[in-house]
Amino acid sequence: MRLFLICALAYAFSSPAWAADKLTEFSAYYDASTNGISGNAERHLIKLDKERYRLNISLEAKVAGVEIGDLEQASELLYVDSRIQPENYSYQVSGLSSDVESVSFNWDARVALSADGDQSWTVALNDHTLDELSYQLALAIDVASANQEYYDYETVDGDTLDQLRFRTLGDEIIDTPLGQLRCIKLERVREEGSNRATLIWLAKDWGHLLTKIEQTSSSGLRIKLDLTNAIVEGQQVTGISP
Repeated sequence: MRLFLICALAYAFSSPAWAADKLTEFSAYYDASTNGISGNAERHLIKLDKERYRLNISLEAKVAGVEIGDLEQASELLYVDSRIQPENYSYQVSGLSSDVESVSFNWDARVALSADGDQSWTVALNDHTLDELSYQLALAIDVASANQEYYDYETVDGDTLDQLRFRTLGDEIIDTPLGQLRCIKLERVREEGSNRATLIWLAKDWGHLLTKIEQTSSSGLRIKLDLTNAIVEGQQVTGISP
């Protein structure tokens, strides 16, 4: 259960929607599935005040139509001088399994207080350290503003700093319930010899909105997340004209 929820969402993203001085608000809805488990997921980016935003994800997982668990993940962050600076991160799973995680960032002291259940740690921060959700916004912004082969991020993960790398695979048009969307396709770069794979599609015409994820686990389990509906900056997402 935890594997499904984390994999389906935590990797969870030439548009003018990402302006230099602000982030674009959106609401996106997805179908998720793996190994007999289905789910409905939502991602929302909401502006709280001039520079503060909240990105949150929720997922309801079901087996044979019966709810078996929920996930809530959120990041409150500042966006200043075209830079994301996380303030607070939370992660909670309930249902057949349960877990609660949080990270509180103190940029004056350059440390983060990270907690997982009854355990807690103090983690030293670098200039561009993010949490396990806000890096998704950073990826969308970077892909929109730079034509690079690789994108690298650092996140607080428990008592450590985790290094993430993504590689650009090129453009691809994919079919969705909203029509065909022009996307940038990326893959998560993993350690040599790993048999895990993660592919990500970001919609080029809609602020590089997360459109699709496919992940294969080390056991061969395949996990999918597919966009079904979305509103970006008050506009209904639609596909390209035939």
